Amino acid sequence: MNSAITIPAARQTDLCLHNGALNPDAIGWSNRPQVNCSLVRHAGRRKRWNHWCFTTPGWMLSVTQANLDYLGYGAAYFLDLETGQSASFSQMRILARGCQLPDHPQQSHAFNQRNLSFQLSEYPGRACLSLSASEAGSQPLEILLDIQRPSHLESVNLVAPMGPKRFHATCRQLGLPLSGRVQLGERIYSCIPGQSFAAMDFGRGVWPLNSHWKRAAFAAPGGIAGNFGTDWTDYSGLSENALWFGGELQQLENSVEITPMKSGPLANWSIKDADQRVNLRFTPRQLHQAAPHLGLLYADTRQWFGHFDGDLISPQGEHVPVKAALGWLGATDARW
Repeated sequence: MNSAITIPAARQTDLCLHNGALNPDAIGWSNRPQVNCSLVRHAGRRKRWNHWCFTTPGWMLSVTQANLDYLGYGAAYFLDLETGQSASFSQMRILARGCQLPDHPQQSHAFNQRNLSFQLSEYPGRACLSLSASEAGSQPLEILLDIQRPSHLESVNLVAPMGPKRFHATCRQLGLPLSGRVQLGERIYSCIPGQSFAAMDFGRGVWPLNSHWKRAAFAAPGGIAGNFGTDWTDYSGLSENALWFGGELQQLENSVEITPMKSGPLANWSIKDADQRVNLRFTPRQLHQAAPHLGLLYADTRQWFGHFDGDLISPQGEHVPVKAALGWLGATDARW
């Protein structure tokens, strides 16, 4: 069962003790970021990332910045949902030089390399993403997006041990209203008001060498959204699973099963929980695979973009239909 962290807004608790061990006071779940996620010691085992996904009826976009101690990584992937055209850019930096990431979910960060550069700038109540990418033989990608952070919108914040000396802190923010535009080559893509959303996955942790996990997420008009994850929380028995109704966060205590309904790279997936509050089908439109590696070390991530259909049960026991809600499903296997 998840335990709630209750900390005054003006104060943050540290993720790590002075010796690098997980702070017991940080373990648990909260609906606002309340932990200073600075990682102490554990050189080589520390993993930090900020992963953004953007969904609109016509296109989807993911932007990632990661610092794995020995390797820095930046990536952008754009998908035109109407034509199926896609564009992918990535850059790696040995020893993560120039790939610093902040210790709090709502702090600015930047990645600046020769063929890919982006800046996520945080302001009171909003954030702005600017990105420029170019590569020989590919159309250039230019992005300028404005992300709203409504004060009432809650988020999933979880700190969970993954073993005696391993742990992870995450902040999942979904359903953030989005505006702005994307330009791929000569074509300009815009955001549709009320139907365009941003989502942030902030992760800071000390991970085992061999790791795997799955995650699925979506957002829809009306403040309906869902976040589901498996595997990395098994040791702790805690849960990152949650639903949003009208922007209000509802924690799901029990595990969720994320399983393919048949074999094949674009097979549908089933997402269900033991309490029957979640009964969803995910239909992929396209698969994107990213696999940064260094020698025998790698992080192989398959991310499907598509839509969710099915039913949710609200806290009042009402059936809430989900119809063609845009989102994604990811599966990662890592030796890192």
